[in-house]
Amino acid sequence: MRLAALLGALVLAAPAGAQVEARRAPGWCVLEASTRAAEPRVPGRLEAVAPPGCDPATEGAVFEVTYSGFPPGAEAAFQAAVDTWACRVRSDQVIRVDASWEALAPGTLGSAGPFLFRSFDAAPTRDVWFPAALADALSGRDLGGGDADVEAFFNSEFSDWHVGLGPAPEDRYDLYTVVLHELGHGLGLIGSLRVEDGLGEVGVEPEGPFAYDLHATDPRGVPLLDAATYPDGTLALAAALQDEVRFDGRAVGQAVGRSVPLYTPPRWVQGGSYSHLDEEVFGAGTPDGLMTPFIARGETVAEPGPVVCAMLADVGWALAGPCADAVGALPPVSPEVVVERRGPNPTASRTAFRVTSAEPVSVRPVLYDALGRRVRAYPSSVVAGGGALEVVVEAAGLAAGVYVLSVEGGPEPVRVALTVVR
Repeated sequence: MRLAALLGALVLAAPAGAQVEARRAPGWCVLEASTRAAEPRVPGRLEAVAPPGCDPATEGAVFEVTYSGFPPGAEAAFQAAVDTWACRVRSDQVIRVDASWEALAPGTLGSAGPFLFRSFDAAPTRDVWFPAALADALSGRDLGGGDADVEAFFNSEFSDWHVGLGPAPEDRYDLYTVVLHELGHGLGLIGSLRVEDGLGEVGVEPEGPFAYDLHATDPRGVPLLDAATYPDGTLALAAALQDEVRFDGRAVGQAVGRSVPLYTPPRWVQGGSYSHLDEEVFGAGTPDGLMTPFIARGETVAEPGPVVCAMLADVGWALAGPCADAVGALPPVSPEVVVERRGPNPTASRTAFRVTSAEPVSVRPVLYDALGRRVRAYPSSVVAGGGALEVVVEAAGLAAGVYVLSVEGGPEPVRVALTVVR
C-alpha cells in the first residue's frame, strides 16, 4: 500500500467521550489582612458601589447565595459584590455560592474556591479542570445538579469589618472588597501548581492542571506546564514557582499589552502564592489591586479592573458590562496541533516527535500500524499555548514496516508516518 493511500485510508476513531469528572479544589485561596495602611485613594475607583447596571438574567449571570451565620448588614455588602460580578461575566446557568461566616485562622479575612469539572461536553480542552460556574456556562447545563459552584468563608473573629457600601474608613477592613476578591477565585482565578516538600507539583487531589495554569509562564515565556522544561514533581518546577511567574494570554495581551506578574515569593505560601497578582505591582491604590494576596484597612476596590477581567477571559469566561468594554472582542483562534519529526526516519531503534499548539489543548498520541490497528497509546498530556510535548517512539518490539503516529486533540487528528527497519 502506498504511503499516501495509507494516510488517507486509515480510519482513526476519536476517543469516546470521557465521563464528566467532578472535584473540589484542594485548598482554598486565602486573603490576608495587611497591617500597612492603604495608599491614597484613586478617584472613580473607590467611590460608593454602583447598582448592578444590567439585567443579569439577560446580560450577565444570575447568582444565588446560601448564607450561613452572617450578621445584620453583612449580607447587604455580600450581595453588592455579587451584583457587581453579575454584570461582569455571562452565563445562562445560575451560579450558586455557599457563604459561611465563621472563625478562620488569625489574620485571614476570607478564603474561597470553586468546585471543578473536566471532560464535559463543550470543554475548550479535555484533561483540564474548569471551575464549576464556568463549566456550566460553557456546557449550557447545570453539571452539579443544583449543588454549590463556589464555597466562600469569611472570618467572624474580626471586629473591625466595614459592611457599608461606600469607601471603608481607615481603621476598617472592607467586606465588599473581600467578597469581590473571593468570588474572583471562585470564578476561576486559582491554579493547581504548588510546592510540596521542596518539589513543584501539577495538581494533586485532583490531579491535572486547572484552566488558570494554562497561562502561567516563566519570564522567558516558557509555560510552566512545559514538561520538557518543568517536569511535574521536580526541583525545576519548584524553583520556577518561587521565582518570577507571569500570567499570559490573548485577553491579557489585548487589554494591557503584556503578560502580568503573579505573587510568587521566594518561599512558597500555601493559599497565597501563585493564585494572586503581584502585591508590589498591583497593590493598594492601583486599578487592579483586587486580586493581590493582602488587603489593608481602608482599602476599597469597587471594580475588578482590566487585568482581572482579562485573566477571566483567558480562563474561558464570556465577559459582560465594564469587563467586556475593558478587554474588547477577541478574534477566534483554532487550537491547531502541529507535529514535527525530531528524530530519524527510517529508524531501527527510536525516534521522536515534537507536538505544539498556539492554543492550550489536551493531546493523545496513538501509534497505528499499516492495517490501522492500534499498536501503542501514549498518555494524554496538556500542551499549553506556546509549549511543547515530546513523544518518543521506541522501535524495540515493532516489526519492520510503516506506522502512523496520530496525535488527537485538535480540530482534526494530525498523522505522521514512520518507517521501522531491521
